[in-house]
This record gives sequence, C-alpha cells and structure tokens, in this order.
Amino acid sequence: MNFSIRTKLLAAFALNLALMVMLGVFALFQMRAMNANATFVETVTIPSLDAADHINLIITKYRGLQLEYIINTSTADKDRIEQELAVLEAQMTARFAEYTQLIETPSPAFSQIKDSWNQFVEATQTRFLPSARINNTGTVQPALNRLNPLFADLVDAAQQLSGENQQQATDALITVQGSYLSARSVIVVVTLATLLLSAGIGLLLATRLANRVQRLTSATVEVAAGNFERRVEVVSADEIGVLASNFNRMVSSLRSQHAALEQRNSEIAANLHRQQQLTQEILRGKQAEEQATRARTAAEAASQSKSMFLATMSHELRTPLTAIIGYTQLLQMRATMGQPDMLPELDRLRGAGKHLLTIISNILDFSKIEQGHLDVDISPFEIESVVREVAALSEPQAAERGNRIRLILTPDVGLIESDISKLRQILFNLLNNAVKFTEQGLITINTHLERRDGDLYMLFSIADTGIGMTEEQLGRLFQPFTQADSSVTRRYGGTGLGLALSRQLARLLGGDITVVSELGQGSTFTLALPTVYTGQQATLDMSPTLPEQIKMVVAN
Repeated sequence: MNFSIRTKLLAAFALNLALMVMLGVFALFQMRAMNANATFVETVTIPSLDAADHINLIITKYRGLQLEYIINTSTADKDRIEQELAVLEAQMTARFAEYTQLIETPSPAFSQIKDSWNQFVEATQTRFLPSARINNTGTVQPALNRLNPLFADLVDAAQQLSGENQQQATDALITVQGSYLSARSVIVVVTLATLLLSAGIGLLLATRLANRVQRLTSATVEVAAGNFERRVEVVSADEIGVLASNFNRMVSSLRSQHAALEQRNSEIAANLHRQQQLTQEILRGKQAEEQATRARTAAEAASQSKSMFLATMSHELRTPLTAIIGYTQLLQMRATMGQPDMLPELDRLRGAGKHLLTIISNILDFSKIEQGHLDVDISPFEIESVVREVAALSEPQAAERGNRIRLILTPDVGLIESDISKLRQILFNLLNNAVKFTEQGLITINTHLERRDGDLYMLFSIADTGIGMTEEQLGRLFQPFTQADSSVTRRYGGTGLGLALSRQLARLLGGDITVVSELGQGSTFTLALPTVYTGQQATLDMSPTLPEQIKMVVAN
C-alpha cells in the first residue's frame, strides 16, 4: 500500500466514524419512533382513560341522584336534584365531545355508551322524573325499576369503553418496549462490530509498522557494528519507506567513504614504509637523504590529506544521521499517541543513530586536533555539576547492562578553569568505556584535588569492575582506530577512537590520562587537569589510587 502512515490512520478513523454515525442515525430513528408512541400515550391514551373514568363517575352520580330524588319528598330538594341532574347531563355532553376529539374514528363501545346514555337520560326526563314528582311518597317507584335495564346497558357500555381504552394503553406500552429492545440489540451489535473492526485495523497497522521498524533497527545495529553491506528493503512509499531509502543511501555513502579511507590508509602506509627505507639509506649519501626528506614530506602531506578527508567525511555524514534521528523522534511522538508498543524499537533505532553520530563527531575532533584547528573555550565552572551531568547521561546505558554508578566527591571539589565541553566529552568517553566493558558491576567516579610540583590538579578517577586488560593490551590502548584486542572489538563493538581522542583533548587542556588495569579485575582511568588553564600541554605521572579518607560520598 503506497499510502503514508498518516493516511492509513485517517482512513481507519474515518471508517470508525462512519460506523458511529450509522449507529447514531439508527438510534435517532428508534428514539423518534419511541417518542411518537410515548406522545400518543400521553395525548390520546391517558386522556381517553381519564375521560372514561369521568364518564363512569357521571353515570354513578346520576344514578345516585335518581335514588335521592325518590327518597326526598321536599319540592325544593327535588328542584335542586333536577338541576344537578341537568348539570351532570351537560358534563356528560362535554365529556363525549372531549372523547370524540381524542379519537380519530369512534369505536363501537363509544357509540354504544353514547346511545345508552341518551336513552337513559330520555327515560329519566320523560318517565322517571314526572312519575316520581307526582307520586311523592318517598318510596322506590316502579319507574325506577323500569330504568334498571337501561342503566345495566349503560354500565356494560362504560365497562367496554374502559376495557377498550385499557387495551389501547397496553398495546402502546408493548410497542414502546419492542422499539426499545430492538434499538438496544442493534446498538449493542453495531458497537461490538465497531470495536472488533477498530481492534483488527489497529493490530494490523501496529504489526506491520513494528515489523518494518524491527528490520530497520536490526540494519542500523549492523551498520553501527561495521557492516556497510547491509541494506533495508523498501516496501512502501510512506514515512518509514522514505526513512529506509535515506538509510540505504547513507550506507552507500558510508561504504564509499570507508573504501576511500582504506585506500588512503594503504597509501599512507606505503609512504611510511618508503620513508623508513629512505631513512636507512641516509648513510649512503646526500641523495639518499634528499629522497628520505621528500618521502617524509609526502607522508606528512598524505596524513594531512587524511585528516582533511576525515573532517570532510564526518561533516557530510552528519546530515543523513540527523535526518534519521529526526524521523525517529517524529515516529516516537506518533507512536506515543497510537502505538506505544513501538517505542522500544524506536528507542533502539534512535540510540544507534546517536551512536553513529558520536563516532563521526569523535573522528571530526580527532582530525581537527591533527590539523591543529581545535580551539579551547576557557571559563570557570563547577566540577560537581559536570560530573553529575555525565553520570546521569550514562545511567540508562549502565542500567541496561546491570551496572551501578557511584559518585565520590571530596569536600574541596569546587571550581576549575578549563574548557567545560571538552572536559564533559572526556569524562563521557571514559565513563562509556567503563560501562561498555562491565556487566553486573560497579563503576566509581572519584574527584579530588592533588598538588604536584607546586601546581594544583583536579583528578578524575573512573574505576570499573569489568574485564580488565593485560600489559600488552595496555600498550596499544591509546592508539587511534585500534582496540586492545580484536576479539573485544567483535564482542563489544567500537572504533577504538574514544580513548585516543580523550588523551589528545586532555593534553590539549594541559593534563593527561593514565590507566591501571588487571585482567579480569577491572580498570581505573585517571584524568588530571590543572585547576587553572595555562595554555601549556603537559604529560603527568599520575597515580590512579584513591585518597585514604573520603569525607563525602554520594552514591547513585
């Protein structure tokens, strides 16, 4: 798929959004249906039940007034009762009109109760009231008995109307319940489908991205170890594909530069060999001396060219490495928001890029020293803050190898006048070297003052419990582009340039670095710098042993 990661993520989000919109539309439709049924219950069913109850109440009151009319013998009471009967008849007429407005089509039960009521009222007005007024005896008259069948029909019609309204309310309730259950089932099903689809898309994208980042990380580690033939397969044109293409171009550039460097080294070696031969022939005469001088000049020019080549190559390689680190940081930001399981792979990719950048920076500084172009920036600063900063930077790498870093600072540690960036670089190289060759051990950083030949020096001792070195290995330790043992290079990696560069920087600042080591027991590197920079390079005979009494110990 030749789409960017951003496009793929937006497509997945759009699909989820579409499903949620469909779910919302369906829920809105169901809610509208339930609202219509509920409105019908509120505006029709409940008022119909109320109207039916009022009709039954009027019938009951009307019947009671008939009985009261017979019982009372007073003319005034009978007139009052007749008025109340008229009021009830008017109320019934109003209730019939109200009920007619509530229903669209009159039901048989409503028509029956209306006819029964009219017959019952007519019989009351035409037969019952005249007979009961004439025979004013206060006893139940046969006329009332003759109304009983009409009253019974009226009561039956009222019960049918109430039952009809009750059935209507029950049907409306069942409809509302059915709509609710249907909406709930569909919403649950669509929600589960959305979750499963989202999880599947997320898992697929995360797996593909993780596999591609894994391949890129593996290739970066191999290139950092010196395998310049490694390439990464470009399978898409997204951000990772662009990163892989840039990585392949960077490796190709590194391979070409490495080949050129080896060729130049071969030329330098040949020139040096020629110089030795010419030196041995000096006794043969002036001609041989002149030839030796020319050979030496050619070797120096070749060495100068090598340094210039290293400086140029280091500067050119920083650009693609900076791009790799930048892309890695961008991917880390995106992974933090969507795929946190990619963070470990991206951290290793970023670490490998920073490792390559450190190597190139060391080469650049070394070449500047050889050309005499490396300047110093002298200013006073606190020793303790620099030591703690370097220890904090190396803490994650030490923790990965199971090491602990301990700081031992004497109370007299204070200000020093030197180049803070170069001191930080020296300490970082020494501490990284100790961390790299130590596993499950202890690395101790000790700083204290010592006076020698009337001058005050600040000593930085970095002792580890790592693999240690033999006397033969110590003799080759500070040679550039070499390590104490080739097997160590294969196992632990590295260019062998860090210690050589650190000693050059130390001497540039007027100090030096010495080392004491025992195979299998660990090593102690000691850096001595004058507390006040004098501008004179010096080589000191330093003892790496620590002072007998330490007044302040800070352990990390």
